[in-house]
Amino acid sequence: MKDYWLAKLIASVDHVDSRKRLQKSIYLLQRSDCPLKCDYLLHYYGPYSFELAGLMDQLCGAKVVEETPEQLGAGTIRYKSAITERGQRTLASFERTERGQKVLRQITPFIEKFKTLAVKNAWVLELGATVGYYYEGDWQDARTRAATFKKISKNDRRLLEATKLAQAFVGTG
Repeated sequence: MKDYWLAKLIASVDHVDSRKRLQKSIYLLQRSDCPLKCDYLLHYYGPYSFELAGLMDQLCGAKVVEETPEQLGAGTIRYKSAITERGQRTLASFERTERGQKVLRQITPFIEKFKTLAVKNAWVLELGATVGYYYEGDWQDARTRAATFKKISKNDRRLLEATKLAQAFVGTG
């Protein structure tokens, strides 16, 4: 079912502008009890899931999702992800089944949340996911640990915004 949930979320927006945005968005959705449960670890850019990366590879291999490379600078490529026509047909076909309807009802509450994350400032999203990763019951501690990890001031306005973002997602399900 993870492949369906991921494809459905991607299909809910025109495109996801980067792999990093996808990773951080899915992480925050999972913290709000989204049924797409991938294992995450802390990486240089914040929470990262090899499992999610593998799911994307599978969806691209099946031509359900297409990743388009975009050259940003010397040696820097960003990959935009979008659902393909084949992916749209596959989703529609599954959603016509009884099981598909049940799974669609499970993911629907998270679609609007995903859409809001798709347009968030990328740095704030990365910081928010990192704060969420460190959160264990104390937001001040999570913000301080994220600031240390990201080498920024714990009172940086973007980190304060990111903390509010994390608070809106972590444990809200």
